[in-house]
Amino acid sequence: MEIVEGFVWGVVGGLLAQLLELFKMPHLPPDVHPLWLKSLFYWCITTAMMLSGGVLVFVYLKSAISLNTLLAVNLGASAPLIIGSLIAQTPLSPGEGRLTGTYRDS
Repeated sequence: MEIVEGFVWGVVGGLLAQLLELFKMPHLPPDVHPLWLKSLFYWCITTAMMLSGGVLVFVYLKSAISLNTLLAVNLGASAPLIIGSLIAQTPLSPGEGRLTGTYRDS
């Protein structure tokens, strides 16, 4: 698989994962949709997460790991989970707390 093709399939996987999240939302009338749906910040983060799927496939391909289309889409869809687990394993500096939600633990 070429690198550009793998990147595109990774982004498609990220897109499918985000669509699943939106599909889980109950079919509500427009006046009661969650506020985050109209948030520019949410859509910027969503776009970044979709692109991260492509970047993750790119990294795999540059590492000489052979992927087929299904694996590239799967990897792209799982990129947020993989990135989250890598961040969770980052060692802390002495006296530094972990972030949970939007508040810093002390």
